Order: sequence, then C-alpha cells, then structure tokens
Amino acid sequence: MTRDWASRRVVGSLILVVCGLIYFVGCGSAPVAAPTSYASYNSPGGTFALEYPEGWQANGGGKRGLEWAKITSGPTGIHLDTGVAASLMGDIAGSLSGSDGQELPPELEPIHEVHMAGLEAAQKEYSGYKEVGEPAVLDVRLGPARTSEFTASTTFGGGLHGYRTTILGHDKSVHVVCFCPESDWKTLQPAFDHVLSTLKRGQEE
Repeated sequence: MTRDWASRRVVGSLILVVCGLIYFVGCGSAPVAAPTSYASYNSPGGTFALEYPEGWQANGGGKRGLEWAKITSGPTGIHLDTGVAASLMGDIAGSLSGSDGQELPPELEPIHEVHMAGLEAAQKEYSGYKEVGEPAVLDVRLGPARTSEFTASTTFGGGLHGYRTTILGHDKSVHVVCFCPESDWKTLQPAFDHVLSTLKRGQEE
C-alpha cells in the first residue's frame, strides 16, 4: 500500500511539472480574451498619454524627456520609452530634404528615417526579429508616426507577434513596442491598434 501510494505521488508530481512547463512555454493555456474596456495612462512628465486594456498592469517612471512605461498582462506587453536623440535626428533629416517647400513622399519624411534607424536595435533585442511588409503611416495626435508589424521568437521556441512604432512628438521621440504570443495575435491586434490610436500628449503631474 505504501509503495503504491509513493508511486502515485511520484507520477502525480511529474504530471504537475510537465503541465507547468507546457503552461510556461505558452502551449495548452486558455485562449486570451479580447479587451472590452480601457483605462487611461499619463506619463509623469506629460510626454505621452494613452488608453490601455483595463485590468492590465501599468508601471512607469522617469523624468520629462526620458520617461518610460510598461503595460503587461502575462506574456503580453506594451513598452514605451522616450528620448531626445531621435527627435533631433528628425530635425536634421527635415532640414536636408524637402527644402524646396514641396510635400515629401512618406518614405522621405523625417519620421520614416527615424523609424528605420530603430530597426537594428529591435533586431538585437528580439531573437529572430523580422518585419512584415513596409512601415505604415500612423495617424496619432502625438505627432508624425510610423509603425511596423513584426514577428520574433522566444527562448523556448514560441513565436511573438507585434508592432514597433515611432512617434516624433514635439521635442521628444516616443518608441512603442506592442507584443504578444503568436497564438493571441488575431485576438489582441485590434486592442494594440486602439492603444496606438490613442497616443497623445499628456498632462504634466
């Protein structure tokens, strides 16, 4: 009796370990629910504000010009950071093109050049990073913006899917990365679209 009980206990423990590993790598977990309501986030210095899915965890900090935010729900995230360098680069690019006063095509606008300059950093940060198609023009209140859809891989072999977005807002640049497991992309893509569409200048606290 004791030996049978011990055997069952070992088998039970192994099952729990295997189930834990399956959950950890994102296989066999319940389908994610599409967000139905949104909360507001305002960076402390007012560099940016946006709406994000209610119930997700939002943290942020920094000072004006160097602010950041991380909004997460399990393996899904929305990461934002700001800087001055890219914005200055945009000013320089603008002074070197379109000097005749004519409207520039999208691929020659300063924001496009700044966005493309961030590609190498994204490739270093995410394993197997690949962008899908060409950058798209994004209409947001914060400023000129470009967004690229991308796929990447994780340490345990799972796939990621998301957006890499760059905005030139006033004298700052804002970089946003939205990502989720590949299996959740179709469900969460509309939520990411909503988040990006609500980007605007915040109120300084």
